[in-house]
Amino acid sequence: MREMDLRAVLLVKAIEETDRDGRIVAPADRLAAARDARREEGEAASLRLDAARLPAGAQRMLVRRAHILLGRVRASHPFVDEVLAFRAGRWIAIALAIVAFAAGVALSALDGSQRINVLAFPLWGLVGWNFVVYAVVLVAAMRSLTQRSRRVRAFPGWTVDAIASRLSAAIARARRYHAPLADALARYATEWQGAVRPMLASRAAAAFHVAAAILAAGLAAGLYLRGIVLDYQAGWESTFLDATRVRQVLAVLYAPASWLTGIAIPDAAALDAIRWRNGAGGENAARWIHLLAATLLVLVIVPRLLLAAVALVRGAAGPKLPPSLTPYFLASFREAGVNVEGGEVRVIPYAYQPVEGVLAALRSLLARDMGDHVSLSTAAPIAYGEEESAAQAIANGAGAVVLLFTLAATPEDENHGRVIELVRDAPAVRSGSAALRVVVDEGPYAARMGEALAARLEERRRAWREFVAARGLAAQIVNLAP
Repeated sequence: MREMDLRAVLLVKAIEETDRDGRIVAPADRLAAARDARREEGEAASLRLDAARLPAGAQRMLVRRAHILLGRVRASHPFVDEVLAFRAGRWIAIALAIVAFAAGVALSALDGSQRINVLAFPLWGLVGWNFVVYAVVLVAAMRSLTQRSRRVRAFPGWTVDAIASRLSAAIARARRYHAPLADALARYATEWQGAVRPMLASRAAAAFHVAAAILAAGLAAGLYLRGIVLDYQAGWESTFLDATRVRQVLAVLYAPASWLTGIAIPDAAALDAIRWRNGAGGENAARWIHLLAATLLVLVIVPRLLLAAVALVRGAAGPKLPPSLTPYFLASFREAGVNVEGGEVRVIPYAYQPVEGVLAALRSLLARDMGDHVSLSTAAPIAYGEEESAAQAIANGAGAVVLLFTLAATPEDENHGRVIELVRDAPAVRSGSAALRVVVDEGPYAARMGEALAARLEERRRAWREFVAARGLAAQIVNLAP
């Protein structure tokens, strides 16, 4: 699904979930839009729905329905266009490129002189910084490959937060016109950010890699431009190194550039002749400028552009569809006559032994979201201290995974949190082949507390919601009591 289409779907979804009374979009309009979408897309009355992702036909129906309903919303509330038209970071990337080139040109004249010290030129600081970045990217890639961390953020992740804050500011302005719709827009922004975060992070990484390449190109351009109008002299000076040692150092530093340009590194005698002593020494810097530019090309510009290309390829995959679209599709099209068949769901209880009635209630809950043909496969409950076995409890071929907890337990990082993270980071879930849901059964705790302690019950619910949300998921708290 394209990003703009996903925006429309998520915005309509947020409006419907917030506008329970149908004041913004009437229930009759919602049903009519679903029927029109089904008819226009030519979908059959029966649809096989994977538990983890929406098939192409279902996606097209959702997109068509969303655009129909958005037309009505935008006619009454034009300020919605500002949110839909939001472009994440385009001008930031352009400004970043301009600033990078200007900084590179300025760096070429950093010392204000017409001398190039082939040992201490700012080039080596720039190259060193880029090698630090390469190391960070390599470590992040290795961590991602070993699947130890699901949250390996594309460099630099903070830009995504900055983009999201700009969108939040636009939504805050909408509250002056229509508070209920502003609530829906805020809900939309949260879900949209979660869906596009990997894509935006990849684009931000590409922008920063390109900016680094442009900065290096600006440095080379500045050297050539100044070399045209100024008489640059190249040489060296050192307290600890003699000409022989300097020759060894330069042979290493300029090896790629020397190979690329065919310019040989001078021998020790020639280097000793251009050593600055008492105001004397140095030579025409033309060959050294060529070597410096070639070094920037080989060690900075080309690697950075390659990293940018990799990031762009990752970002071109588009946004990841939220798992919540599956139940939303069912709720939107069930009354329009679309019958859906679901898939197998793997239930993994932790520190909780659900009775048969609880599993039956859970199946009924999932059937409302995933279709009447959903089937449950329940793993053996995982006990305290056995958290590391959680990922292995996922059955091969399962379309969805449900982590089942009890509200009677206080959530703990080293226990409940560890189980959530292990399942969340499992290959099947990370790849999107299995959707993950966290269900917390409040039945046992509610029976113990009773109505007299309703405040404590709500406090425990809030604790679980915040605990699960801190791990990038949403807790579904329901009473599964038989």
